[in-house]
Amino acid sequence: MTVKRRADFAENRIRILDAAHEIFVEEGVGAPLDAIAKRAGIGRATFFRHFPDRRALINEMLDLFLVKLEATASETPARGQALFGLVRHFFDAMIAHAPIADYLRSQSREDPALLDAIDRFNALLKPHVSRAIDEGLVGPELRTNDIVISAVMLSAAATTPNIGPEGRRRAYEVVFAGLRQTERAHAIA
Repeated sequence: MTVKRRADFAENRIRILDAAHEIFVEEGVGAPLDAIAKRAGIGRATFFRHFPDRRALINEMLDLFLVKLEATASETPARGQALFGLVRHFFDAMIAHAPIADYLRSQSREDPALLDAIDRFNALLKPHVSRAIDEGLVGPELRTNDIVISAVMLSAAATTPNIGPEGRRRAYEVVFAGLRQTERAHAIA
């Protein structure tokens, strides 16, 4: 009986997280939590046993997002053009999880979850940026935080309704071209 209950608990948690991602992409992070519970096929009480509030839910989603990015970064050798592939993956992931970025942008600059996320983003990018600088693939002025800022800008474009798909694609191209331009400018110098 206890094993079944633990399995149900874990399954419900996964369903909640999946439903939250879908609802947040469709309606933004201000969507009713009851809508998430309904989509997950659970009751309101079950939802709140897992997540006492919106902040706890989003913080868990952010942590899972970062764990995936950290795994990708650790599996990507810090050499050659690897930084550009990692950055492309990072940008794509931020766009796919744009509602979470919206929520983080609305938090205080002193919010512990936000500060931890920024530290983790910078840590996963640092060895790749350092290596790209050492190999002369980007200019020495490039900082990991420049990439984080660019990803946040892209996620904002992804959730701005009047930009549309073409505008989102163009924003992506412009930001990524800027990173490549840093590479070209450094190579010419």
